[in-house]
Amino acid sequence: MPPKVDPRDWERLFSGRRRRRGPLRTLVTALVGGLLILGLISAAPFILRQIEISREVMRPTQIALQTREARATAQRTATQQSTLTPTPIPSPTATPPPIIGRARVINGGNIRSEPRIAAETVIGQVCVGDQVELLAEETLAGNNRWYRLRVVATANDCAPQRVKAGTEGWVSATLLSQPEP
Repeated sequence: MPPKVDPRDWERLFSGRRRRRGPLRTLVTALVGGLLILGLISAAPFILRQIEISREVMRPTQIALQTREARATAQRTATQQSTLTPTPIPSPTATPPPIIGRARVINGGNIRSEPRIAAETVIGQVCVGDQVELLAEETLAGNNRWYRLRVVATANDCAPQRVKAGTEGWVSATLLSQPEP
């Protein structure tokens, strides 16, 4: 009859050695690690696309909020000004301001009530392809050129906050093509 196994013998015989896991365990660990890495690599384009989609969805919402705030501010300012001073009634023979040139919008952006970048000055959006008449030009600090303009014709609908033909306001020169006489 074989001798009985005493657990203390195992501890005495194998106490200084590292336990081996075997080739099968190593293979399974390598496969699981490889699958995890492959899963992360293949999920990266999907995750990046989801981030891009969420930004695209948020952009119109942010523009709408800025436009809504700008309109509310402009309306409050107009209400305050109308209560302070009577609005002059334009005479029927009033001539429109002289046109200093014509241009086309090459980069969509904001049309503003005054030539400065602030949320409360936004009137709406001009889109690529819109045709405008230039009414005045102003150069501010840092050689930032602004044009006071009137939208003559609009191109395709590009934003819900797009202004209609006939709207007047200020636009940065970076949004416009070279002025033509």
